[in-house]
Amino acid sequence: MKRTLQILTIVFGLFLITSTTAKAQMDCRSMLGAHLTSFKKDGALSWAIEGTMAPGLMTSPFPQKEKTMLNGGMMLGALDFQFKKKNHFYIEGGYKNWKNSEFVDDTMSSSRHIGIRQLFYSYSSDNTKIKIGLHETRLGDFFLIDERMVGLSVDHSIGAFSLNFRLGSVNQNFARMGKFCANRHLYGILNPDYTEKIGKSLGETNLTGFVINWDPHFTKTVENKTEDEFETTDEFHVNHDFNEFGSSEEFSEENDTEDNNKAKPFFVIKNIGLIFYDEFGSEKYIPDNKFYTGLLVDIGLPFGFFMQTGGVYQNMKDNDAIVYIAKLGNSKTWGNASNTKLSVAYIGKYNIDNNAIFQPLFSNLFIGEVMRMDAPDFPIWQVALKHRFPGKLKLHVAVKAVGQIELAKTNEQDLEVGIKLFNNHIKMTGILSHVSSNAIPNDFIMARLEVRVAF
Repeated sequence: MKRTLQILTIVFGLFLITSTTAKAQMDCRSMLGAHLTSFKKDGALSWAIEGTMAPGLMTSPFPQKEKTMLNGGMMLGALDFQFKKKNHFYIEGGYKNWKNSEFVDDTMSSSRHIGIRQLFYSYSSDNTKIKIGLHETRLGDFFLIDERMVGLSVDHSIGAFSLNFRLGSVNQNFARMGKFCANRHLYGILNPDYTEKIGKSLGETNLTGFVINWDPHFTKTVENKTEDEFETTDEFHVNHDFNEFGSSEEFSEENDTEDNNKAKPFFVIKNIGLIFYDEFGSEKYIPDNKFYTGLLVDIGLPFGFFMQTGGVYQNMKDNDAIVYIAKLGNSKTWGNASNTKLSVAYIGKYNIDNNAIFQPLFSNLFIGEVMRMDAPDFPIWQVALKHRFPGKLKLHVAVKAVGQIELAKTNEQDLEVGIKLFNNHIKMTGILSHVSSNAIPNDFIMARLEVRVAF
C-alpha cells in the first residue's frame, strides 16, 4: 500500500511539472482515403486506387560495405459500401514489393507480398463511432496504441466527456510495422525486424484500453443541422500524412478568429485525459502482464501556443517505470493562406525498478525517418518546423532534428520537401536525412523520393 501511494504521488507530481504527447513518427503516408469516389450519384459504393514508388540511395555506415540503392513500391485498392446512412463496410488491400539496404540481414533484403490492410464494419452518429474488424486505430492522444488490429474501437461523447475504448489482437502479418507499411523495411541499419515481439497468430499478443477525456470549458450548443450534414466518409479511413508535427486543431487558428478586444486568460486547460491500458497474451510473447495508467493535459497559451503534458506509469514485474512527455508547439495560418507549424518535444523516463525498460508493444513511437528511435531509447528530444506555402502546388518544406541523450546518443536531421499535382492526385515527396550514432562506425546520408498517384 505504501509503495502504491508513492507511485501515485510521483505520477501526480509529473502531471504538474512536465509536458506532452507525441505522435507516431513512422507513418504509411497513404492518400487512399482522401480519394474515394462514388460509382453512382447515390454514393453507396465508393472506390479508390493508389500506386507508390519510392527509390532511394544510402551511403554505408560500415567501412566494409559500399553505398546501396533502396526501392519500394505498392499498389493499393479500396472499396467502401455505405448503407442506411450511418453504416459502412470498408476493405483495403493490395500488392507491395521492396528492397532494403542489406546492411544488417541479407535474408530480409527484399519481399513481394499480397494482402489485406483493412477490413471492417463501421457505424457513425453524432456522438458515437464504432469499428469492428481489421483496422488502424489509436487510443485518444496517448502514445500507447498506434496500430493495426483485429478487434473493436468505440468512441462516444457525453456532454463535456468523451470515452475511447479499444479491444483487439495484433499479429505479424498485418501489424503496422509489418509487411504493408510503406517504408517499414527500407533502411535496416541496426534491427530491420520491428515485429519480432508480436505474435504470429491471433490471440498471442492482445490489447485493451480505455480513455476518459474531459473538456472543462464545455458548453452545450444547439445547431440546426440536418442528419445528412453530419455524414462524411473521410472519417472512416486513416490518412497518415506527415503528421508528426500535428497538434490539436483547436489550437491552430484560435488567436486569428477570436475577438482581439476580448480578455484572454494566460493559461487555459483544454482537455484532461485519463487512461487505463493493458497488454496480455501468450507467455512466449508477453510473459508478464503489462498495465499502464496515466494522465495527459492539453493547455492553451497566448499567441497561439499550446502545451501537452502528462505521465504514464508502467506496472510490470521488475519493470515499473514512468514515462513523462513534454511538448510545446504553435500552428499559425498567415494572411496568404500559408501555414507554419513549430514544435519542441522531450520524452523522459523515471525508473521505479532498477534498469526498468518501458515496453508497450503497440505504441510504434518511432521518431525520425531512418533510425526510428522507440520506447527503449528514452530520453529523446525533438525539434520540428514545417511550412505549407500557398498556391496550386501545395508546396511544403519541413525540417526536423531528433536526438537520443544517453546510450548510443543517436542523432538524426531530416529535410522533407513535397508538392501535389493534378488536383492532389499526385504527391511527390523528397526526403534527405543525416544520421550519427555511437552504435555505428560512421555517419551516413539517406536520400529518397516518394511518388504517390491516387484516383
